[in-house]
Amino acid sequence: MSQYHIARNGQQLGVYAEQDVQSGLASGSILPTDLLWAEGMADWQPVGGRFGSSAQVTASQPAFNPYAAPQSNVISSAMSPVRELASLGQRLGAALLDFLVGGVVVGVPYAIAMASMGMAEGSHQEGLTTGAKIGFAVAGIGFLALIIYNLVLLSTKGQTIGKKWLGIRIVTHPDCQKAGFVKAVLLRGFVNGIIGAIPLLGALYSLIDICCIFRADRRCIHDMIAGTQVIKC
Repeated sequence: MSQYHIARNGQQLGVYAEQDVQSGLASGSILPTDLLWAEGMADWQPVGGRFGSSAQVTASQPAFNPYAAPQSNVISSAMSPVRELASLGQRLGAALLDFLVGGVVVGVPYAIAMASMGMAEGSHQEGLTTGAKIGFAVAGIGFLALIIYNLVLLSTKGQTIGKKWLGIRIVTHPDCQKAGFVKAVLLRGFVNGIIGAIPLLGALYSLIDICCIFRADRRCIHDMIAGTQVIKC
C-alpha cells in the first residue's frame, strides 16, 4: 500500500497510508488543497485531485508548484520527515563513551601487558612473560570484537555503542532513511579518516570538521560527505 507524504504551506504534516488520507479528508484534518507525494509520482499534487474529494480545490494554488519532487523521486529538504536532531551534548557524550569503552576493552589489558613486561625487564627476565602474552592477546581480541560489533551496529542501525546508549543514530539527509554501510562507515568514517590523516592539511580539516557541528543542522563535514545527519531515536 502506498505511503503518502502530505504537506501544507511548505511544511510536511506526516506520512499517511491511503485509508488514513481518506479518513483525514472526512474529518477535516487533511484538506483537499494540501499537497501529496508518493514514490513513483513525478510531482506533488492536491490531495483532492488524487482522491477525488468532492471539496473544490481552490484556484489559489500556484501554477508552479515549489514543492515538486524531482524526476528521481528524491524528496526535497523542505518535505523531509521532521525528526529531532541529536544535541551537542549527546554527540559529544557518545564520542566520549566510545573512547571509554575502547579504553576499558583494549587499553586496560594492553597496559597490564606492558606493566608485566616492565617487571620482567626489572628482574632481567628474557622474553614475554605469561601475563604479557595474556594481556596482548586479550587486547587484540577485544580490539577486533569492538571493531566488528561497531561495524555491524553502524551498518544496520547507524549507531556505535556510545550512540546506542545515548539514544541517537545516523540517518540519511534529508529523508531520515537507514544510512547503511557505505554512508555510515565508508564515507563517514573511512574517507573522513583518510582526509584527516593528510599531513598539516588533515589537522586543519579535522578542526573545521568538528566546528561545523555548531551549524543549525549540526552536520559536520563528514556528514555532508556521506549525506547523513544524526538524530534522536
